[in-house]
This record gives sequence, structure tokens and C-alpha cells, in this order.
Amino acid sequence: MWLDSVDWWSRHSYVLNIFSGLTGVCFGVPFALVGLDYLIKNQEEHREAERVRARAVVAASVFVESLLDVFNGLTLDEVSDRVRALLSEALAIKMMRGNDPGRKDREGDLRVAFNELLPAPGGRPHGTWSSFPRHSNEAQNMRLWRVGVQKSWRRLDGVRAEMADAWIDKATETAADQAVEDLLTGGRSPWKAHHEGEGAEAMRNFLRDLKALCEAAEALEAHTR
Repeated sequence: MWLDSVDWWSRHSYVLNIFSGLTGVCFGVPFALVGLDYLIKNQEEHREAERVRARAVVAASVFVESLLDVFNGLTLDEVSDRVRALLSEALAIKMMRGNDPGRKDREGDLRVAFNELLPAPGGRPHGTWSSFPRHSNEAQNMRLWRVGVQKSWRRLDGVRAEMADAWIDKATETAADQAVEDLLTGGRSPWKAHHEGEGAEAMRNFLRDLKALCEAAEALEAHTR
């Protein structure tokens, strides 16, 4: 400013151009670097979020596929609807008197409906609740299915921790966590029950676990869609 007041720049136009350029560099480069750094960070965060989301989509898809593996090509919606209907009927039968003449027929219809959902190997439908353990091939198949469901559910833990946005609701997740642990264990497996009453209760528990897993699968599909 002082050089300008004494009219020095007018006699040194070349120096003025150099000085002007240096001034622009001193102000422009830092601002450009700050802005560029901000854009780069934003882009990297966006790419990482997309990578995490892609992993979540794959993990959720694997879980749904493992859950549906034993249901002979049925969709998740079909399995979910049938499981809810079966559980509702099983609970309704439980409320009937033991000597009710219609109870035996309804239990038979329930087994037929369950066989339509999950056909027994060799086409041998279950005639009683205590007949499930005698189907060793079916029991082995269900054990392998359980292992696949558990592995695929636990695989979701890794991507869930990395997800920046909300995960499925806590109640659904907690119910599925418990169902994964309880699935086909002890009194929750019809293939381990050797008495009629024990088998009927095991079927109700199995259907409860299936319902919780189907609801988690539906929530995961909606979240990662």
C-alpha cells in the first residue's frame, strides 16, 4: 500500500505481476488445500459407508438364504405367513381341553400343514408328535440347517457394528438373538421329543423361534433394500 501511495508500482509493472501472483498463491493455495481435503474426506467416508452397506446387504441376504434353505423354494413372505398361522393354531389347540373330541383332528391337521411347510424326507408325513425323532435323516438335516442359520446370523454382528445408520429395531434383534441360541435345543426341538405332550410343546417352541427369525429376516430385508 505504501509503494502504491508513492506511485512505485507504475514504474515496476513486472514486479507488480510477480507480487500479485505470489499474493494469490499465499491466500488461494491454503484455501484450496483445505477445501480439497474436506472433499476428499467426504468422498472417502461416503465410499466406506457404501462398502459397509454392501457388506450388510450380502450378510443379510446370506442369513435369509440360510433361513429358507429347508423350505423347498418358498419365499420369506410365504414362510413367515405359514409359520404365524401354524403358531396361532398350535396355541389355540393348547387352550382346548384334553378330552375335547375335536382336538385330535386339529392336531392332525396341524401336522399336515407343517408337513406342507417342511415336507418330511421320503414323503413320510408325521402321524404323531412323538414320531419326529424316528426320522433320523430329517433330524440330521435340521441340525445342519441350525448351524447354517447360527453362522449367518453371527456374521451380521461384524457389519452391524460398522453401520452408521440405525439397525433393525432392538426388540426384533433381541428376539432373534434368543431364537438363534434356543433353536432346536432341548425342549425346543420336535426331533428330540419322545412323548406326545413333550412333542406338542416342542413344536410350539420351534414355531416361536421360527417366527422371531422370520421377523428379523423381514426387518433386515427392509433395512438393506
